[in-house]
Amino acid sequence: MPPPSTPYLEMIATHLNAPYGQVVSAVDVATALRAGNLSLAASDPLAQELLAHMFLELEPEFIGRASFEAGVRLEEAEALYQNARKHFDLPRAVRWEEALEGVL
Repeated sequence: MPPPSTPYLEMIATHLNAPYGQVVSAVDVATALRAGNLSLAASDPLAQELLAHMFLELEPEFIGRASFEAGVRLEEAEALYQNARKHFDLPRAVRWEEALEGVL
């Protein structure tokens, strides 16, 4: 369970939900980052797809800060990114990849 104050996890969930209504929660975002796997984070296909797209839609700094809030290392966040690309055949998230160059 994420800590009580999770502004970045909540911001990501709010952003992903904007066009759809409540689909994912801050806990879903944290679970996805911890698991490094979309299917372990959410059973709903729409929720999985929204979580996958966070790497394309959000600044890497936001995902990094949300990872910190969730108690996740960047390696786990990178595993989620790779899982998302494979599962949804997503294009590269160049900003995410560039942000991790030299860090991992």
